[in-house]
Amino acid sequence: MRFRNFHAGCCGYVPTRADGSEWSHVLTLRDSSTVYADTVDEVLDEVIAGWSTLPADEQAEALVRHADVAAQEAQRLRIADATSRGTFDPADPDDRGLLVVLEADKQLSLLLETPDAPGAQADWLAPVDLVLLTTSYAPHGEHPPIGGRTVWLDPSNPAAYLASLRDSGSYDYWTLSTPGSA
Repeated sequence: MRFRNFHAGCCGYVPTRADGSEWSHVLTLRDSSTVYADTVDEVLDEVIAGWSTLPADEQAEALVRHADVAAQEAQRLRIADATSRGTFDPADPDDRGLLVVLEADKQLSLLLETPDAPGAQADWLAPVDLVLLTTSYAPHGEHPPIGGRTVWLDPSNPAAYLASLRDSGSYDYWTLSTPGSA
């Protein structure tokens, strides 16, 4: 069962079921409504159109497609934030080179190498966090994960994906199984 609350003034109010028990999952959507659900699948039904009707293999593809769009959006927000703070300037020739990497297809597996360590994955140290998909890197993709200032969305399974959306700041998500979320 799921419940969607459009009440703008709830301010911390978490509805309970008739028996007084709590919902297992709470997600705030882009329209500021809140979804209260019993299962991860019910939450994803609100995020990915038609989620519950998709066969398992198509659900896996839908997670990656949604993560790609979410990563691009998160990347744009981080670029805009760094630009407004003055730590990044897309018009600067040096920063334009970084912009190419920041705006690269998130489903590609990138190898960042330095002249002193060719072929070895280097850390991302630019002033803007690099948003990436775990499924594009080892063990799923060609190259090892990039370290440094990276933010990872994990579409490898539904629960991991929702947790990574929360951890990246893309959505406000809470679940009873979240460590420390009593």
